[in-house]
Amino acid sequence: MKVFITRVWGFGPERWPVITFGLEGNRDSLLQDSLPGDRIVFVGTLREPTPEPLRGRLLGMAEIGRIAVDTLDVIGDDFRGPNDYDEAGHFRWPKAILMVRAWRFMPQPMLLDVLAEQLPYHATSQAVLLQGGDADAIMSLNAEEVEIPASEALVKARLLDKALNSGRPTTGPEPKSWEGSTGRDVNRTAFTYAFRFGRTDIWKIGHAVDVKERLKQVNCHIPPEAVPERWNAKFQQAWDSETDAYAMEQRVLQTLAAGRTDGERVRCTEAELWTAWLGGIGA
Repeated sequence: MKVFITRVWGFGPERWPVITFGLEGNRDSLLQDSLPGDRIVFVGTLREPTPEPLRGRLLGMAEIGRIAVDTLDVIGDDFRGPNDYDEAGHFRWPKAILMVRAWRFMPQPMLLDVLAEQLPYHATSQAVLLQGGDADAIMSLNAEEVEIPASEALVKARLLDKALNSGRPTTGPEPKSWEGSTGRDVNRTAFTYAFRFGRTDIWKIGHAVDVKERLKQVNCHIPPEAVPERWNAKFQQAWDSETDAYAMEQRVLQTLAAGRTDGERVRCTEAELWTAWLGGIGA
């Protein structure tokens, strides 16, 4: 599990169950760099409008969700105040990621009483990855879970997090011929496929005789009324046998090993996937 940190003016997940950013690129960088189950820690800034008792203190942390949102679509007018807008009347943090869970540190220690050194300047606008010793120190603090309102958005965030929950990568079962009441012959046309989860950078690499049926199977575990994203077939390559299709699957997964998450899933850009795909065909 990775632990990130960022400076904030306050911490109230009961009212603001989101991780906010001023720029879309900073938000998307955190989504790209994190995995399901990773945490982000919030530390009070040293100046106004952070209340003086909270300045420089570790306030709490949240489990980073996988759903990117526009903050104003989630946070109502009654929870926003004058400080949330700049001099021109623009909302300061229009981009956000939904929290899955949240915790408040009890007590809330000073940052420099826990971490080895002060945070870099850009931790005010971006999320900064903590290294081993600092991350361990954070996770050893006493924290009490904060109940986040069970909104429709939160339900979606938790379902998506469960669907993409990370774990140890596997190689998948190698196809083998067998005989029985129905039998199976791996020496038949099969396909290596790449499914993309919505518009995210999450991909599933696999092999199947019937790609359409396989796509139907993987999507049947995602409730469409709760999670808006679906798996979509992006690439497929035909082979003379399941054994050959499986071999390409493994070559692609090996090339993308640095981005492996759970099972046959990887996190990478479409360009990276395409490069690995071409290499898998030509090997």
